[in-house]
Amino acid sequence: MKIKKREIDGITVLELSGEMYGGPDNMKLVDVVSELAGEKKLDLVIDLSKVKWISSTGLGIMVSARSRFAKEGGVIKLSHPNDRVLGILQVTRLNLIFEVFSSEKEAIASFKEGS
Repeated sequence: MKIKKREIDGITVLELSGEMYGGPDNMKLVDVVSELAGEKKLDLVIDLSKVKWISSTGLGIMVSARSRFAKEGGVIKLSHPNDRVLGILQVTRLNLIFEVFSSEKEAIASFKEGS
């Protein structure tokens, strides 16, 4: 899995690509999220548009990242999962702990609506 980091209107966007199967490569997500929390960049969108698959270990990594971020008062929102990934989020009910948006633009706008 690869991670690209960018910022739009003060919101950090992490664009993930590839497959989330776990292992050291995927643990980078927790490291990046911890780094953002330390920098007090607490509004985060994770763009899943280029993620093909998430295993149970990958889901655990996302939950760990969310927990770490929430301890600092941060909010993670997910954007643009494909149908397969969205189905996994729904079956595991993780769509109830992560807000999921159909586009990055909607996810970013939701931060402004909530303030």
